[in-house]
Amino acid sequence: MSFWHLRIRPLAWLRSLHAKLFLLLGLVTSVLTVAVAYSIIRNSRREIESYSRQLVIEAAGTVETDIMERDPSFKDPDKLDQVLESIAGPDRSIFQIDVFKRVGRSNEVDLVRSSGEESLVDWGPEIGSYLTLPKAQAELVDLNTGRQAWKVYLPIRSRKPGHPPIGLIRAYCDLERWEVVWDNNLKRTLHTLPGVLLGEFILLWLILRMLISDPIEAMVLTMQRLERGESSARAPVRRSDELGLIAARFNDMAVQLQRAGEEREALILEIRGLNAGLQDRIDAALFELQAKNDELAALVERNALLREELGAQERLAVAGQLTATFAHEVGTPLNLVTGHLQLLDAQKDLPDRTRERLGVIHAQIQRVGDIVRRMLDLTRRPQLERKPQAFADLLSDLQQLWTPTLAAHGVTVEVEAPPDCCLDVDRKQMEQLFLNLMNNALDAVPSGGTVRIKARPAEESTPDGLWWELHFHDSGQGIPADLLGQVFRPMFTTKPEGMGTGLGLSICREIVRGHGGEIRIESPEGMGTCVVFTLPGAAA
Repeated sequence: MSFWHLRIRPLAWLRSLHAKLFLLLGLVTSVLTVAVAYSIIRNSRREIESYSRQLVIEAAGTVETDIMERDPSFKDPDKLDQVLESIAGPDRSIFQIDVFKRVGRSNEVDLVRSSGEESLVDWGPEIGSYLTLPKAQAELVDLNTGRQAWKVYLPIRSRKPGHPPIGLIRAYCDLERWEVVWDNNLKRTLHTLPGVLLGEFILLWLILRMLISDPIEAMVLTMQRLERGESSARAPVRRSDELGLIAARFNDMAVQLQRAGEEREALILEIRGLNAGLQDRIDAALFELQAKNDELAALVERNALLREELGAQERLAVAGQLTATFAHEVGTPLNLVTGHLQLLDAQKDLPDRTRERLGVIHAQIQRVGDIVRRMLDLTRRPQLERKPQAFADLLSDLQQLWTPTLAAHGVTVEVEAPPDCCLDVDRKQMEQLFLNLMNNALDAVPSGGTVRIKARPAEESTPDGLWWELHFHDSGQGIPADLLGQVFRPMFTTKPEGMGTGLGLSICREIVRGHGGEIRIESPEGMGTCVVFTLPGAAA
């Protein structure tokens, strides 16, 4: 019946509430969907360029380190061949690395070794001007093949203070394979977007039709039946929302009208007696109406909170997708580097010093791999393994992790907790929670300061048992009052670009809520920031 009206009376449909809501919400959802898709594509491009730039800079830094450790005087250039072959090549992102040495005390350089064909290396006297660079310099250049590449110049610093650089490293990173990744992401997004928009429109149409138009039409038909004299007509809507409440009140009104018709003669005789109690009935009706208005306002407020929570979950989902993509892209070159290290370690004629350095490199690569896996774990909802944990033991283990960092930043930690403080929590998540809070505190006191950790029984007891209230307070400048309500939003950060992702406090909130607790921020202006959260307790 609804679609039949749409075919024969399109102008009437355009004037309906269903059409207005559908067009408005369809426009909003389509704009938001296109904006999110555009943001993802743009950020993917920036991440690819930033990652490839950092990759070629790190490769140049690796070559510089190898030169300074093995042959800083360039007496045996053949020693460079092995490290250049393991890093650069035509089938890798770093497709060429050239090493120059300084000639005399001037800014002239001479080619020592190249990972490519040395006869085809393009260089001239002007390259010597890059010896004065304070750090690595990267720039996008156009290759003869028509592709783009990162070109990085890195001076090889002398170990003697005050001495000029001893040489120069020039490295190229081809962006062709990264362009393929970006093009695939773009095509996949463009192919998926029309289907997503169409699905949104169909779903929006059906939802609005089911939730609004059909119940209103049913009530209109019931009103028409009542107008024709069918006193037994009732609205068929059976729902618990506002439309259901209106339908129930409408049915009540119909019942009252039916009874009024039957009792009209009797009510006329009793009208004088009703005048005395009329004001009381009006007051009661107003009181009931006010109660319903209060209930409706509470429902609206709850709906707003649910919308905000849904938005936060969507931002976490986007952050999780970006994290998983980053972890995958980092894991591939790490596996390649690990394979080459294993091949080097398998050689029997390696010096002990070199084998020891390979072990150090292998250990650091494993550490990076663990970091990548932890980043992937952040995108998944972990299963809690709650066990009684003594608070003092937990802090003791954590202090072994952050003591070197605290000493380097000149930060001291003060702990105030009862000796019987014992928490019923997941140990790994607690370590993640406190490490995130400590990292934020270190960023807040870059020139040194104090971090105070305090635990005390929560004031409000619950039937589930004892709860502990923990305070994590730093002596920094605090958070501006206008930003305090946004700190738990995913991807929101007050730190400069490159120093934070905006996920730390959001992850902390998820951990605390996963244990049934609550978390809040107290930050009086100029008096530091205090993170207050509750956790379930256990028998000591």
